[in-house]
Amino acid sequence: MNDEGKKELIVKKARELFARYGMKKTTMEDIASACGMGKATLYYYFKGKEDIFRAVIKEEFEIYRRRMEENLSKAKSPHDKIRAFVRTRSVVLKELANYYETLTAEYLDHYAFVERERQRLTNWEIDTMQAILEEGVRQGLFDVSDTRLTAVVLVFALKGLEFPWTVEQNIIEIERAIDLLLPVLFRGIEKR
Repeated sequence: MNDEGKKELIVKKARELFARYGMKKTTMEDIASACGMGKATLYYYFKGKEDIFRAVIKEEFEIYRRRMEENLSKAKSPHDKIRAFVRTRSVVLKELANYYETLTAEYLDHYAFVERERQRLTNWEIDTMQAILEEGVRQGLFDVSDTRLTAVVLVFALKGLEFPWTVEQNIIEIERAIDLLLPVLFRGIEKR
């Protein structure tokens, strides 16, 4: 196995362990054992557990981004894209156990890298939502005077729902909430 393959294996196995036991309870020995490697090999590729966790969070961001892009590409209209955005965001964040842990574990608040990755995700979401809104404006479907500000407001409104939707509710309840939310949103932005 080449160096890149070993790094990918370490991240994959660490991701599974962090999802199951949490970052705090997972040790470098646990990760090394799951990979069938010595602990020294882990330190060859990563500085420590936080560095591995950083790689796991980045990997989960990429999984989220790919799933979002895949679902948005299937949507035909700007309305469908907003629905896909809201649904994908809620469902995928619930599935991504380690990102989910960063929402619920207070001890991670002081890790600057988590905040940087969450900010990177937020910026990407705002750019994506702005592109959807601009498409809707071009098609004469949305009457939005400032697509950037509207995208920021929508993304932060969804962030406000992040904890209750990803932590406290199951997928069926989330789907029902989305179905109630979107008509209110669309009536507010549809051109009359």
